[in-house]
Amino acid sequence: MTYPTFIGIGVQRAGTTWLHNLLASHPDVYMPTQRKEIRFFERYYARGLNWYETFFCTEEEAKRYKAIGEISTQYYDCEECPERIYQAFPYIKIIIMLRNPVNRAYSHYGFVVQRRNYRGSFEEFLSSRHKSMEKGFYSRYLKNYLQYFERSQILALIFEEVFTDVTRTKNSLAEFLDISADKFPPTVGKGKVNQSSIPTHQSLYGSIVKAGRRLRKYNLEPLVDSVKGLGIDRILSKGSTLPPLDPEMKKELEQLYLDEYDELERCLQIDLSLWRT
Repeated sequence: MTYPTFIGIGVQRAGTTWLHNLLASHPDVYMPTQRKEIRFFERYYARGLNWYETFFCTEEEAKRYKAIGEISTQYYDCEECPERIYQAFPYIKIIIMLRNPVNRAYSHYGFVVQRRNYRGSFEEFLSSRHKSMEKGFYSRYLKNYLQYFERSQILALIFEEVFTDVTRTKNSLAEFLDISADKFPPTVGKGKVNQSSIPTHQSLYGSIVKAGRRLRKYNLEPLVDSVKGLGIDRILSKGSTLPPLDPEMKKELEQLYLDEYDELERCLQIDLSLWRT
């Protein structure tokens, strides 16, 4: 049976799609091709490990790879996931991408504007979706994982550093996963992460995204992927760029996380001075 040697647990709107594509480009790494986020330990746990295994390569194919993994951002704040993952794979490696929590929340807002046909302001968004800011208190959720896993089993990547030095990011991943950094294709990873926009045909695009979510719930990913392959999704998602977050509002919101930065640094032994500046 083939199971992952590493799992990416999030966070949402912190470059995990970019990370998935980077890892998938390495010849010694296997990433699922049927769907990007399997969500087994969060949504489909009752289906059992035999179902989970179907998303990975065969035992014979697995001999070609040094690392096998998947990324599901929902694992990050799922209360049951740390224990479930530990019970199945106590020695697995875990990767998490962390982003300045205010920027992450604003990116989440942009995602909802683009894909959920949301028409309100960022202030209204925060008032109605309190969890978007709550998710920025990363240490609260990561402590759940540290109850089960050693710190050495967790690689924490900082969004704002990942893209300023892609070579360093590749080296960190290679060392953690025991693969060769030289085998990453040189051009992969240099592109931009998914950026939110306000679609010109916002209502139509929102309806299409909603229909796609429903189809995925019924395991009709091939149909959704075939439609996306036609480029319709890409065309309809185009529009005006989401305006930047007001600097004064950002400064005010960041005051909420100052103690969290200290706690996260203690918890993961990392340096977050970049967020403070």
